[in-house]
Amino acid sequence: MKITEALKSLENSWSREEILSKIKNGENSEKIVNDFCSSKQQEIETLTNFINPDDKVLLSEIEDLSNIESKLINKIKNYSFNKVDSSKKEIVQKQIPQPETTISFDLGVFMMKWSNKFVFISLLAISAIALTKQAWA
Repeated sequence: MKITEALKSLENSWSREEILSKIKNGENSEKIVNDFCSSKQQEIETLTNFINPDDKVLLSEIEDLSNIESKLINKIKNYSFNKVDSSKKEIVQKQIPQPETTISFDLGVFMMKWSNKFVFISLLAISAIALTKQAWA
């Protein structure tokens, strides 16, 4: 098996949405990993044959990064939000961008509501200009 085929197969079979649904259904993380490894053993072996020592260092660093992110998520999850007073909560909620409402323009409603006023004001303006020109002439 080629390395590109193995990588595509591994990438396509490890879907975050599927893993999340398995977790929501109560599956243990160890079971999820073991099932994945047993079903994709050939692809994993192909991948490990192409890993050189530099890549192993990189994999170790990525693993450390993932562990740190996991610890950060746990800290955030366990942080007591009761310590934040209500005024700060309101300020934070105001800072969160709210989705903008789209404004639609309905020409029919505009014309029914504003066309008579627009015509009336336009005629008054034209009359005022015409009278002013006559007065200055």
